[in-house]
Amino acid sequence: MSGFFKPYEGSRPFLFISYAHLQSDAVLETIRILHEKGWRLWYDEGIPAGSDWPANIAQHMQSCERVVFFLSERALASHNCTSEMKTAARLGKPILIVRLEDAAADGAWKDILDGCREIPPLESAAERADAILRAGFLPRRLHRSWTEHIPWRALGLIASLLFFLAAAGALGALATGRWSPVPDPDPPAETEARRVTPSPVPVVELGDAERFFAVSFPDKQQERAVRRALANPADAVYRWQIAEIPELYFCGNLTPDGMDAVSFDVDGTCRVNGAPVVQGQVADLSLIGSMAKLERLALICQPLDDLSGLNGHMLLRELSLAGSSVDDLSAITELPSLETLHLEHTGVLDLRVLDALPNLKTVTVSRDMLPLTWNDQAAFAVVLIRES
Repeated sequence: MSGFFKPYEGSRPFLFISYAHLQSDAVLETIRILHEKGWRLWYDEGIPAGSDWPANIAQHMQSCERVVFFLSERALASHNCTSEMKTAARLGKPILIVRLEDAAADGAWKDILDGCREIPPLESAAERADAILRAGFLPRRLHRSWTEHIPWRALGLIASLLFFLAAAGALGALATGRWSPVPDPDPPAETEARRVTPSPVPVVELGDAERFFAVSFPDKQQERAVRRALANPADAVYRWQIAEIPELYFCGNLTPDGMDAVSFDVDGTCRVNGAPVVQGQVADLSLIGSMAKLERLALICQPLDDLSGLNGHMLLRELSLAGSSVDDLSAITELPSLETLHLEHTGVLDLRVLDALPNLKTVTVSRDMLPLTWNDQAAFAVVLIRES
């Protein structure tokens, strides 16, 4: 492929490149010029075959410092681009828009890209690269230092060769008696004047900047669940900690160990380990929206009207909204990894919007929701649960 090069992998600040694959040639030629000028950047052509694609994307989006989005009609229609840019907006990453063509970013895209700096369409890759550099968007810390240009692997081979030659020389000296590892039995006494006491080396601890951003919990129920997930009952909770949480469960006013502990009676009464629960308090999803590594989430019997805070979760595989007040699923159409969705005892009547979820396999519903509307050709199965 034209312009292909190895993306940056490491712990230093770098630039995330978002684009539509059908326009790879134009984009790669542009970013190749930036790469040759020494800028650290990552793009998804570097994902190894057989790896977890959404997880890899989410990891690099979370780690990057800034994002360059190559805007086109194809990019605006791409599920991957939509997920990437929603995640970037949710994480507060600075975004530079590079237009490949005059395409209208309306609807949800307008909210994501509103206020971002923009470069108009230009004819050549060289002009686009020059415009990006002139935009003042790339801070100096994104540029490779001189030490990153040193061929460390070659230096390692040279050092290994020198060590081998030195070892061979020492063995030769031993064999001929020119050198002995046994020290002189009567070394000269060390005088006080020659004895030097080394000074202690000061230890400097570098703090993680994220530790200064403590989480403000929207309600007590979310605070209890997060602290339980972190085994952190009293201390302050920071954003870098909640970004690592893989599972979180809410059921009414309780925090169960998992979805298996929850059941429903025929009349819709929700129970955790047999005990009935009352409606919970989780209505603000802003905190959950920043949990980039969340894979399983239960929001059972919660007063939910707006699910947009969940959109763009790259790794979420199982989601339960059972018993919640939700009746519209259009806000969760950008969950690329979602495989299982629980909707028992909700007001949802139309499942056709779920066709947009590429990996969805199972949707569970309850008898009181029938009749339902969905696409008979949909890739997912609708399962009617048996209630106790």
